[in-house]
Amino acid sequence: MIDKISGVYGATPVNKINIKKGRSDNASAQASDGVEFSGFAKELAKAAQELKKLPDVRENIVEGFRKQIQEGTYAPDPDKVARSLIVAGLLDSGE
Repeated sequence: MIDKISGVYGATPVNKINIKKGRSDNASAQASDGVEFSGFAKELAKAAQELKKLPDVRENIVEGFRKQIQEGTYAPDPDKVARSLIVAGLLDSGE
């Protein structure tokens, strides 16, 4: 049965390349793709590069907090901490 299917549709060699009519190799060589970025995208890319230069952790600030904690003088403002938690969605406002 399988051999009859290839007889109906005709056997096509696997390595044969079919080229659509009206299209030549020269046309594909002349066509080129390109991309243009907006001024905003260019500025955004520059800003991203500058941000990559900054350290992830500001060691001088961390060291200051570490010293305050070790000395027992660190006293964060509870209202400010609560507000930050509410804004971050980690705490209900109680309203």
